Amino acid sequence: MPATVTINGQAACAASGASLFDYAAAVGIQVPTSCQKQGKCKECIVEVAEGMDCLSERSLLEQHLKGNFRLSCQTRVVAESGHVRCHTMRRGHMRIERCALGLPLSQELALDPAVTREGDRILIDGEEIDRSPGPIHGIAMDLGTTTIVLRLINLETGEQIADATLENPQRFGGSDVMARISYDTGHRGLLMRTLAGYLTHAIEEFPADPKTIYEMVVVGNSTMRDLFFRQSVYSIG
Repeated sequence: MPATVTINGQAACAASGASLFDYAAAVGIQVPTSCQKQGKCKECIVEVAEGMDCLSERSLLEQHLKGNFRLSCQTRVVAESGHVRCHTMRRGHMRIERCALGLPLSQELALDPAVTREGDRILIDGEEIDRSPGPIHGIAMDLGTTTIVLRLINLETGEQIADATLENPQRFGGSDVMARISYDTGHRGLLMRTLAGYLTHAIEEFPADPKTIYEMVVVGNSTMRDLFFRQSVYSIG
């Protein structure tokens, strides 16, 4: 029987020589990339759960990855038969709990965004940065070690327009904070580069033009925070 590839639960017949990135695209799965499959951006990471022996050897561009993690653009199916099962760093669907003790809020909170409007003028702390008659949005992000939650907020009304959640794709650098610190010390910037690709796709899926998003609030522990702002986390370790 011919080889098959299953990515995020979507199966396809595998022609020898095609990359996992190509198979993902064929079944409609978007894998982050900013170098168009050249292996330079390091964003298109997948985790192989089965069939590693059906795949090509690790390339020089994948030397920063360990275990079952591979760059999908560099990993090709080389076996004539067998089954490969893998998933992107954004696996499955996660649920955001919206009703719990103290949720939803029973009282309205006073709005105090840094971004405001005067007519068509969009202002940050009173200084004009844009002109637009459309809505102005902000994003509130809870950046956890394992899970990320994004909320799209209308900065004029306080209305939550949409939300999204995903696993933190930085887990290829380790499952805990100390492992991430160790990984970033040896591979500066790669964790954030991967995260940026997944956040970009998540934001693009919101029902709003990304150009209307002017403000972002990020909450996380000290390691996740400093990695996000591309600061060295060596001293935290």
